[in-house]
Amino acid sequence: MIGTKPIPMRSIPALRDKIFMRFFSAILLALISAFAFAPPANAKVVRDVIYADAPGLDPGDVRADVYIPDDADNAPVILMMHGGAWTFGNKLSALGMFQARYFNDQGFVFIAVNYRLSPAHPFPAQQQDTAAAIAYFHEHATEFGGDPNSIFLMGHSAGAHMAALTAIDPDYLDAFDLTPGVIKGVVAMDSAAYNMARTGSDGDIPEFYHSTFTSDDPDVWTAASPTLLVEETTDIPPFLLLYVNRAVAPSRAKELAE
Repeated sequence: MIGTKPIPMRSIPALRDKIFMRFFSAILLALISAFAFAPPANAKVVRDVIYADAPGLDPGDVRADVYIPDDADNAPVILMMHGGAWTFGNKLSALGMFQARYFNDQGFVFIAVNYRLSPAHPFPAQQQDTAAAIAYFHEHATEFGGDPNSIFLMGHSAGAHMAALTAIDPDYLDAFDLTPGVIKGVVAMDSAAYNMARTGSDGDIPEFYHSTFTSDDPDVWTAASPTLLVEETTDIPPFLLLYVNRAVAPSRAKELAE
């Protein structure tokens, strides 16, 4: 069963703008009907867009596929960060849960994003790539029929952790002279990692997390915990937190909401 938790005013702004409601309504409908839709074979697709460039960076790690609705003009944009425990998966994984065609039919540009994986690239590489993708598509949105002022960030599992942390910790987007305010809404789905110090069911950090978060410094784990950073910034976009009824994820989502 999928659950949600109302977001209090003191931590995350209320949803007032109609575009927010349109976006979040589309997400909820997609949760019910996404698997009934065929793959986005008829969408206009721009594949393998390289969104970051730096010395030593493998372009294969920082590519995105852009699914564009017919006659898109100033359309809202969704960036989807796939799950996979930060260690596996790719931009095609994003289509397993949410069909790009569905969002295209609702008038959204849908972008499935690759990012660097651990253990070859430990934290914070994934966060840096998330911010780089946001910055690139904010700058180039119009080239894909999108609205640079209507960018939404979505993630599943590890991708949900990345989406939440990028939206809450301003340092990642600050590297691109942007603030989290450039993100108009966040959908974080089924992550148990919002508070890294309390991720396991017994309150401990699962062993497999150490391949991504390699430091034993408590400050590093705090810096990787969206829940622990909420009070340090006021420029947080609206959130929709979703989870399935499994160990840890519901309590961690509720903790972030509160």
